[in-house]
Amino acid sequence: MNKKLLLLTLILFCQPVFAEVMIWEVLYNPINSENGGEAVLLYNNDSEAVDVSGWFLATESSSIDATLPPNSIISSGGYLLIADNGFSLDKDYTSWPDAHYEEAITLANTDAGVALVGGNTTIDAVGWGNILNIDEGLYEGTPHTSVNEGQSLRRIHDSNDNSMDFVGGSPIFYNPDPDPLELIIDVEVNITNNNPEVLSIEILSDDNSSKPGVQIEPVAGSEKKFEVLVEAYDKDNSSELESAKAVIGSNEFNLVKISSNETHAFFRGNVSMEYYEEARNYTLQAVITSNGQEFSKSTEFEYNSVEAISAETNLGFKLAAGNSSVQTLTVRNLGNKDISLKVKGTNLVNGDKSITIDSIEYSTDNFETSKTLTAVYQQVTTLTRGENLEIDFKVTTNDDQKSGSYKGQIRISGK
Repeated sequence: MNKKLLLLTLILFCQPVFAEVMIWEVLYNPINSENGGEAVLLYNNDSEAVDVSGWFLATESSSIDATLPPNSIISSGGYLLIADNGFSLDKDYTSWPDAHYEEAITLANTDAGVALVGGNTTIDAVGWGNILNIDEGLYEGTPHTSVNEGQSLRRIHDSNDNSMDFVGGSPIFYNPDPDPLELIIDVEVNITNNNPEVLSIEILSDDNSSKPGVQIEPVAGSEKKFEVLVEAYDKDNSSELESAKAVIGSNEFNLVKISSNETHAFFRGNVSMEYYEEARNYTLQAVITSNGQEFSKSTEFEYNSVEAISAETNLGFKLAAGNSSVQTLTVRNLGNKDISLKVKGTNLVNGDKSITIDSIEYSTDNFETSKTLTAVYQQVTTLTRGENLEIDFKVTTNDDQKSGSYKGQIRISGK
């Protein structure tokens, strides 16, 4: 072999093999541990072994989140499992294989992705959630919509579109040393349906991430707004997707198309809930219109409870000795739960002089009936969510009441 041929051979031999190594499975939201249960499985579809030493994972939290050590080689048709520190001890099921390599990695549960990088080349990437919130380079095509806790994203195609190439399900994590008496058969079902459909509907806020599902906290006495993102599919042409709306009960909210391609369209907009609407689980429905037909998909969220009341904080009475005066206080239930309204008060004092508490009456029916105010809470009524109540207070003074400014308190409670 001459020198030129030898040099060419060495150059070709040293070129890294990228094309056939891919991310095969991602577990980003394990059940038992967020700090030791996450994992990424690589697969070599090449006919030759590939040295992946020095390749690394990039995530939302770090551009170099985990780096494969020297002598990391994936055989032809083989797998390499990268996992968080402690995976072999903290994995959800002991039947899963131990990781080939463990290093602290951080895979967010929503709107995130992971990329496999060799040198300066991104080999493969998988994203999940809202495309608008995922860093560029951490997904291919359209991100997958996401999976439930304990499920993984597993590859079924390689078309460079995460939404089509991955499905959610129970993690498999192929054992690198398979049982010769066990076969794992991949099953693929292709269904052709030309009808448009809503692929996903996502509420872009969660006011209490410590609880499962989506939690929406009301705003006492005011309207609560939160954003919704809808992904729709139309095989023929997304321009046929004429409009989209979000529906909660009898309330409809128009959504705006923010992006589209030949097959997908994304719609976004605000929905709102009044403060007095009942605290419970609600169904949020996304409806798209195409050629006069409607297609829909639903999700659920919990509208949490809020308790609050409001009223004027000052009552001013002006009267002559031996007379009475009435002032009205309007109490508002600013929450979405019925409250038990109570009232109590104090003597009205001016130095060593006073108007005693038994000189103050209150009524909710224009004094057709009334009660005398006391120093302990008395039940007034049940104030339903969103309701207002007028309470009249009457102060009566004696003929010999000394002139001056008498001060005290009236207290209203919804507890």
